[in-house]
Amino acid sequence: MNLRIETIKPNQIDLIKNLWEQLNDHHLQNSNFFKEHFKTYSFKDKCKDFPGKPSNEILINVIYNDKQIVGYCISTIKNRVGEIDSLFIDDEYRKYGYGKIIVEKSIHWFEMNNCEKIHLSVAEGNESVFGFYKQFGFYPRFTTLILRKPL
Repeated sequence: MNLRIETIKPNQIDLIKNLWEQLNDHHLQNSNFFKEHFKTYSFKDKCKDFPGKPSNEILINVIYNDKQIVGYCISTIKNRVGEIDSLFIDDEYRKYGYGKIIVEKSIHWFEMNNCEKIHLSVAEGNESVFGFYKQFGFYPRFTTLILRKPL
């Protein structure tokens, strides 16, 4: 196994499409209330604004095993607020600590860009990841409730 982390450009975002779709499917399977959202949410919808972002507003780190991408982390900055926008590591590669490494890289990037706040969102049904994020100092502060069927 030859794992390495590289940064890709926003216009290369399609390289992670398969992994993002696996993450979306994971959310679909685990959601108790918003399955319809994940059924209709597409990679194109998620990424529509990413390719045009300047490099100081988006960081996309990918984990390669030889030539195959096995994980990624998309981080964005808007108005000095950093967000870990999307993170996924293929099940087979989670045990090697690369998720921790790419989250730390994102936090470092946020700090280097003088972000005043750093946050992330966890999809309903995926609360099992709270423990992973707590190791970096992320804790639930608010819970946002969304009307399942808007008026």
